Amino acid sequence: MRLAFILAALLGSASAQTLIVGNKAEHTVSFVDLESGEEVVRRETGRFPHEIVVSPDGEQVVVVSYRGPGFDGDELYRFDARTAEPLGPVSLDGSKGPHGLKWIPNTDHVIVTTEITEDVVIIDPQRGRIRDRVKTDQQGSHMVAVSPDGLRAYVANIGSGTFTVIDIPAAKKLRDVKAGEQTEAIAISPSGQEIFVGNNGSKSVMIFDAETLELRDTVETEGIPIRIEISPDGTLFAVSQPDRGNVVIYQVGDLQPAATVELGEGTVPVTLLFSPEGDVLWAAATGAEKVFEIDMESFDILHSFDVGQGSDGLGYAPGDVTPSE
Repeated sequence: MRLAFILAALLGSASAQTLIVGNKAEHTVSFVDLESGEEVVRRETGRFPHEIVVSPDGEQVVVVSYRGPGFDGDELYRFDARTAEPLGPVSLDGSKGPHGLKWIPNTDHVIVTTEITEDVVIIDPQRGRIRDRVKTDQQGSHMVAVSPDGLRAYVANIGSGTFTVIDIPAAKKLRDVKAGEQTEAIAISPSGQEIFVGNNGSKSVMIFDAETLELRDTVETEGIPIRIEISPDGTLFAVSQPDRGNVVIYQVGDLQPAATVELGEGTVPVTLLFSPEGDVLWAAATGAEKVFEIDMESFDILHSFDVGQGSDGLGYAPGDVTPSE
C-alpha cells in the first residue's frame, strides 16, 4: 500500500501543471492549477504586469512592470514557480516601459523590449546583471520573438509599423523591416524559417522569410490581430482578435482558417499560449477576468479559469505550486 501511494504521488506530481497569469488592471499575478482549474494563489507584483516568461527549468517566473497613467516601469519582477514566493525586483537601469519578454534559448538570460527608451535589454534576471542593451530607434517597440537557436530577436514596433532584427550574441541591430500599420504581434515558426507579423491598423498577418526577410504571404483578418501564437509542431497558428471576441486558428500550409473560436462579446482576448504538447491553447480574456482553454483537435472550449482584473500575460510551468503561506 505504501509503495502504491508513493507511485501515485509521483505520477500526480509529474502530471501537475501551473498557468501563471498577469492581471494588469490590479497589479497581481495568478497561479492556476491546470488540473483542478482553480487559482491556487494570487500575488502582488509590479504595476501593470503584462508579459510573463518561465525559465527553461520551470523554477523561475519573470514578469514585466510595464507602463500606465503616471507610471513608467523600469523593472522586472521574479517569483519562485514552486511556491509563488516573490524573489524581488530586477532593475533595467534606465530603460523604461518594458513589455515584450522572452527567455533566450540555452542561456540564463531574458530579452525585454522597452517602449519609452526604444531599446531591448538582455539581462540575467536571477543575478540582476545586464549583459547588453541595443537601441531599436523605432517607436513603440512592443513585442519580441526569438529564434529557436537563440541567435536572432525580432521586435515589433507599433508606432513605426516595422519589425527590428537583432543579432543577440553580437548585441547589434541588423535592420528594420517595413510591415503594415501598427505592427504589434510577432512570432517565429518552430523551424526558425518564418516570421509571422500582425498589423493592427491594416488588419493583416504578414509572413516573412527569416533568412532573406522578404515578404512571402499576407493574410487579411476581419479583426485586429493583436497576438499570434504558432503550434509547437508548426502546423497551425492562432490569432486573437480582441475587437471581435474570438480566436481564429489557421493552417500554416495553405493559410486557410481551420476554426473560429468564439469567446463572447466583451471578453477581449489578447495573449495566447500553446501547451508544450500543442494539444490545448490558452487565451487570456482581459475583459472577462478569465483564461479560456481550447482543445486543438475539436476546437471546443474545454474550460475557463477565473483570474484577476485585466488578465493578459501568460506563462506555463510544469509541476504544481505550493504556497508557503
